[in-house]
Amino acid sequence: MAKSFTREYRFELSTVMLAAGIVVTFIGSIGVFLPRLPDWLLAFEPAISGSGNWIYWYLVLGPLLLLAGGWWLYDSMRKIFSLRKYLKIDSKAKFVKSLDDIEYLAWVLPRKYEEQVLEKKRQFKM
Repeated sequence: MAKSFTREYRFELSTVMLAAGIVVTFIGSIGVFLPRLPDWLLAFEPAISGSGNWIYWYLVLGPLLLLAGGWWLYDSMRKIFSLRKYLKIDSKAKFVKSLDDIEYLAWVLPRKYEEQVLEKKRQFKM
């Protein structure tokens, strides 16, 4: 069964959200707090002036994107490390004991991790 787009591409989407949050927060911050831009920030002038009064919303949306993307990326990495720890188990009894957690992690993560779990199950002849 195919996984949802957000599950299959969670790393790419979280990274894009994090990067967009950084850029939007930066543009919003310099647009609001620096009324006259220094020479080295003049490259951002078209983005700031093109935003108009929306520049204030950048200070709201940017940090939200930053936090959401950062948390999603952190959560993904934490789940991968946890699943890899479970997949290093050499004892079938310990593996079966942790099977609920392993299957949940495989379900949440992209399809390649689910295939790794299936391979480990084949190794234990389950």
